[in-house]
Amino acid sequence: MMQFMQTDRRRSVRFYKYFLSYVLPLVVMLVIVSAVVFSNIIQTFQEEVETSTTAGLTQIRDTVDARMKELEKIALQIASNPDMTSFRVADEGYPTYRAIAELGKYRSSNFLIYDMALMYTNRDTGKLYAASGVYSYESFFDYMYQYENWGKEQLLKQLEEMTSPVIRPAENIHINGVDTKKKFITFICPLPIHQGKPYGAVMFLIEENMLSPYLIHIVNKYSGYMYILDNQHQPIAAFQSGTLEQTARQFLSSLGGASLTSRGAEIHNRFGNYSVIKVSSDYNDWSYVAAIPTDQILQKVQKSRFIFICSAAVIFILGIVISYILANRNYGSLRTIVQMIVDRKVLKGTADNMDEISYLSQAFDEVMTKQEGLMSQLGSKRGMMKERLLLSLLKGKQDVPPQHLNNMMEASTLTFSYSSFIALVFFIDDYNRFRSENSVSMQHLFKFSIINIAEELSGEAGHGYGVDLIDDRGIALVLNVKPDRGSREYITALAEKIKKFYKQNYKFSLTVGIGGMYDDLSMLCSSYAEANKAITHRFMKGNDQLLFYEDIEQEQQHPYRYPVELEGNLTRTIKQGKVDEVQLIIAEIFDGIFKYASLEAAKHACSGLINAILHTVDGMNDKLRGYFHKDLESLINQEFETLEHTKCQVIEFCRQLSQYIAENKESKNVDLSDKIVAFLEERYSDPMLSQDSIAREFDMSPSYLSRFIKDQTGYTQKQHIDRLRMNEAKKLLIVSELTVKQIVEQVGYVDETNFIRKFKKLEGITPMQYRKTNSGEHQNRKSI
Repeated sequence: MMQFMQTDRRRSVRFYKYFLSYVLPLVVMLVIVSAVVFSNIIQTFQEEVETSTTAGLTQIRDTVDARMKELEKIALQIASNPDMTSFRVADEGYPTYRAIAELGKYRSSNFLIYDMALMYTNRDTGKLYAASGVYSYESFFDYMYQYENWGKEQLLKQLEEMTSPVIRPAENIHINGVDTKKKFITFICPLPIHQGKPYGAVMFLIEENMLSPYLIHIVNKYSGYMYILDNQHQPIAAFQSGTLEQTARQFLSSLGGASLTSRGAEIHNRFGNYSVIKVSSDYNDWSYVAAIPTDQILQKVQKSRFIFICSAAVIFILGIVISYILANRNYGSLRTIVQMIVDRKVLKGTADNMDEISYLSQAFDEVMTKQEGLMSQLGSKRGMMKERLLLSLLKGKQDVPPQHLNNMMEASTLTFSYSSFIALVFFIDDYNRFRSENSVSMQHLFKFSIINIAEELSGEAGHGYGVDLIDDRGIALVLNVKPDRGSREYITALAEKIKKFYKQNYKFSLTVGIGGMYDDLSMLCSSYAEANKAITHRFMKGNDQLLFYEDIEQEQQHPYRYPVELEGNLTRTIKQGKVDEVQLIIAEIFDGIFKYASLEAAKHACSGLINAILHTVDGMNDKLRGYFHKDLESLINQEFETLEHTKCQVIEFCRQLSQYIAENKESKNVDLSDKIVAFLEERYSDPMLSQDSIAREFDMSPSYLSRFIKDQTGYTQKQHIDRLRMNEAKKLLIVSELTVKQIVEQVGYVDETNFIRKFKKLEGITPMQYRKTNSGEHQNRKSI
């Protein structure tokens, strides 16, 4: 009996030590689980509020984006409106009145616009033409709209520097010289927009209060703040709801950069704890931010805190009881395990004077120490080091000290045994389809497979290492070439093998940009830059191409003149509904771009052609504009992959447009239309040609003739004859040496002064200036 008691006494000491080490993790686990449950309740409620707020912010973002797009579209329409040019608007009298009336129409079409003003930098008129009237710069800024920290000098300086739209945050402005202040957002669009140095600008004044009904209802259940921020996180508009100690702008200044870069964040500052929710716009990189006090969100949660704490206490006590029962039941098994370790002599010494858990811990530590070397090797990040080093070499960012470069190359298994280096960039064609048909993980898998195949096939040429261009649409291949494998033919064969494998197995094509060969590793960045520049010519060359930088550099650049005459013919044939002629004219325009235009000229020409089509559609009836609204928006906003792709899209849109016009014509008498058009083209040079004489020729009334010509050609009879005469006059100005008076008589005009006035209105310059500008280009084209 005494022996049993002694044994039990020894057991009791170790047991309670074991019990304490066992019960504490169990209790901590129960406390953590309880805390997690409570936090999940809080998180769920917060997520509901954030989801609701995010949905509201998204709706506001979409509304504001739509309105800002409308403002840019208004600027585009003004730039393409011949009645809104500086030459027309600056003329005193009816043209100015008409321009102001047009601005008034634009203002009424968008509820955000309080006022808008048009200014020209290419012609110093000293005036601003607003929807509310014509002002000098001084009267506009000193009386009509008096800014506190901005005026004429700052505006003119900004107009000299800007090439894209600029927005000024909401600021106090005195209106009409009185003490009353209103907050306005100022949005300035260059004319033309996104097309080099502007010749003018249009300025929109947006009253901040026009946005408040949309923004305030986001936080109207709480006391909080709402902001619209630009891409530099500067406030465009700021609002607050409820009674708060600080203003919206004071609170914004206390926010850290991290809280504005993430979609949702919890912040803690001197004003308290806030939940910050942000939605960003892909259109203009603006951010829409709501900040709501956290304690208001958690009011409902606070009511159930007492019940939860009581429940957690019960679980805590229950955990202690269960821990004691489990410890008592499992202690015997623990002793058995300890005895097995002692018997196998895993540790030197015995466990007689040591707690069982401590003894087991030492045993496990001994085993884990022996495995640390292997785990260290398995946990190395050679792949990340290799990718970082390759990107550093390609981009010329020497963030690795030269003395450590060789060590890092060796550690990342990069071997450069030869002296020649070249960079290749593999560009995935039809990238929009590639992304839509494959998940993000599959896209990474495809890029990874390109890298593997490229590195494997590069083995014959030397050493090849690929790297994923995370922010781009392909991969780069660094090729360390053997001395006898550096020829262009061999590089071409290697690139073709990689392209062929990818196309056969993944059903997508690759375009390859190939830089120059260099004998210095530090010049690899130049080869990479050249490969990227070669890739940009994919727009001209098309998909599935090999583009060598040296070929691009050697291409002869021919002078290119945008075919204004063909554009005019295209406009006419679209209005006439001549589907076949429309397609032929577009094909001829693009043939000229293919043959003579540089890359930049080609992009500008495509933009100009699309703008001309937009202008044509805008000049037609509301029914037609509504029918083609979505197709036109798609054509304007689409990012064209190649010039051939652009051509196909433009032809398809114009084909549908002209076919629709042809099917909806009032008269289907095509033969009569052709006869009248042919008659006008033959007789337009006759000064005595009139509507009555034409009507007698075709035995119809003058009024019906007028409607028929308008329906068939899109122009009135007078406009059509003027177009024929002007086109012939422009041709004679370029190819002949006739005087202006002789040309006027030859094309059918009787008054030289009236001709010059019409010509300048149409072209913006006098006939002699037109001859001087275009005759040189004509001679160059003939020499080609």
